[in-house]
Amino acid sequence: MNRDFLLRIRRNWGEFWLNTRRRNEFLVSLALLTAVMLVTLKFLHYNEQRAGVRVADPLLAMIPPVDLSILTFILLYLGLIATVSLLMAQPHRLLIGIQVYAIYAGLRMLSMWLIPLEPPEGMIPLRDPLMFWAHTGVQLNKDLFFSGHTATMFIFYLVIPKSRTKSLFLIGFVIMACCLIVQRVHYSVDVLSAPFYCYGALGLVLRLRKTLKLDADLHNWLSTRENG
Repeated sequence: MNRDFLLRIRRNWGEFWLNTRRRNEFLVSLALLTAVMLVTLKFLHYNEQRAGVRVADPLLAMIPPVDLSILTFILLYLGLIATVSLLMAQPHRLLIGIQVYAIYAGLRMLSMWLIPLEPPEGMIPLRDPLMFWAHTGVQLNKDLFFSGHTATMFIFYLVIPKSRTKSLFLIGFVIMACCLIVQRVHYSVDVLSAPFYCYGALGLVLRLRKTLKLDADLHNWLSTRENG
């Protein structure tokens, strides 16, 4: 992390934070995300007690299950660290990312409530030490439709600026999707549907921003490159 990059972080955040409306929006968005995630944790424990439906999945039936927890763990948290690093100097894009993630989390909670499922036959539980700690020592297996790990990786891909690095995130998303299917942590439909929910969350955020007249310069944010 060179000195020019650190100066750019300081300058961009200083300009961003001086704008009262943007500062308030950032704080409200962060509070909303925190609230949604806390509610989600409560919901996941409730959801684990519900009776669900086990789905016949021809794709899973063709693949012998393999424990890929370590690879999944590395992909997720490496993606998180890389995304935060790439967005450190872009508070506007980080703001959009927070909003998209909050909407995604709400949509996922609603989907799980509407479509309760039992884990796939032969599932190997996903071992994620940090999530196990966040769930207060409880292994959760029924947070199925749609896949949170896959969606999170795809949101990373959506929110980072256009650059050569962006394609690596897409590759990471595909590998993550394959890992979850091979381990039978999710049904294939859980994994394949996740990107559509992410696009929906992004579209909803951008539409709301346009309706509320929030930062017109962010409406075309997807077209900006890393050095733009």
